Amino acid sequence: MIEADELIESDREIRDKLQNGRWTPAVLVEWTGLSKQPIHNRLNVLVAAGHVENAHESGLYELVDDSRDDWATVL
Repeated sequence: MIEADELIESDREIRDKLQNGRWTPAVLVEWTGLSKQPIHNRLNVLVAAGHVENAHESGLYELVDDSRDDWATVL
C-alpha cells in the first residue's frame, strides 16, 4: 500500500481525472498541466499501490481504488 508521505498533489489531480473514466498519460498531461515524466512517475506509484491500473496495452489507465477520504487527510 502507498505510504502517506509518498502522496503528492499530482496524485490528487491524476485521481480526479481518472474518476471520470479511462485516460492515457498524454490526456492526463494535457488536462493537469503536469509534464510527461511526472505523470508517468506518479502513475507508476499509483499502479504499484493498487489505486490505478493499466487497463490496456496502449497505455490506458483507470482508477481501481477511489479512496479519496483516506487521501484527503494526507494531501
